[in-house]
Amino acid sequence: MQISQFFVNGDMKGAIAYMRDHEEFKDMLPAYVAIFENCEYRRYEIPDILNDILRLYQIYYRDTFYCGLPEAEAADKLLQQLKALLNMPDAEEAHLTEKLQSIFESNGYHALFGKTQGYYGPYVWKDTVPSVYSVELPDGTAEYTVNILKGFVFRSWMDYLTFGRFGTGGWASPDGTINCIEQAYDFDSERFLVSLLKHEAQHTVDMRQFPGIASEELEYRAKLVELHYSRNLGLLQEFLSIADESKSNDGHALASARLKRGFAETDQTKLSSIQTRSLELFRAHTKEMEEKYGKQAAESNDRPR
Repeated sequence: MQISQFFVNGDMKGAIAYMRDHEEFKDMLPAYVAIFENCEYRRYEIPDILNDILRLYQIYYRDTFYCGLPEAEAADKLLQQLKALLNMPDAEEAHLTEKLQSIFESNGYHALFGKTQGYYGPYVWKDTVPSVYSVELPDGTAEYTVNILKGFVFRSWMDYLTFGRFGTGGWASPDGTINCIEQAYDFDSERFLVSLLKHEAQHTVDMRQFPGIASEELEYRAKLVELHYSRNLGLLQEFLSIADESKSNDGHALASARLKRGFAETDQTKLSSIQTRSLELFRAHTKEMEEKYGKQAAESNDRPR
């Protein structure tokens, strides 16, 4: 077993035992022992009140991932301690979250609260820099704005448990804007330029052209765009690995099932074949969308140029 499995499973006792048994982790071990065995929590270069708040989240992580306290109990303990710290004993969780956010903002930081993959954990950073990219797509060029988030202090639980080796790379705002954590991306990489930018820009164009478009249709089109521009021969197999017609509420699984059918007769060992077939399928699907949602929408002035 690799050590990453312990982190994914939230098993810090297992991770520390693994480190003790493997010489290559001897330099990492003391930092984990300090936090999880000795309760010597990290302090950050931020105002004391913000450190006091983040310390409660660190205790919650120790309770949950090291002591084995059920998440619901650990979460209740966290919320009660936050209310006590802020002198809000009877506050609803939404009100508590608003107060936490305002405290961070008044001290010059952005903060996002809530749960990631089932566990509480804030994201705390210094600067949000909107960056506009001109993105080439099959039907023209679209402009797409990405918020680059810089100067991270705290990046939720997975980043905390792994000292920054793993963690969320970003998220979408309610308005569809992508927020990208600067330290998580190589901005010259295909992961950013194709899998993020082209994928999300295609979503934006399709939602504007085809109001009411279904999730699986959006994902199918965006995945085809990725495949058309990608130089990664393994990307198609990555998509096909999650194909599942039975997951009726999973747009990604349904889109991948459609890809599986569409590429059944294609030589999947040749990048040029995949790229050509992707564009063919995309063009055919555009005609299908025009018939389903109305050609007038597709020919509107909002079409990318």
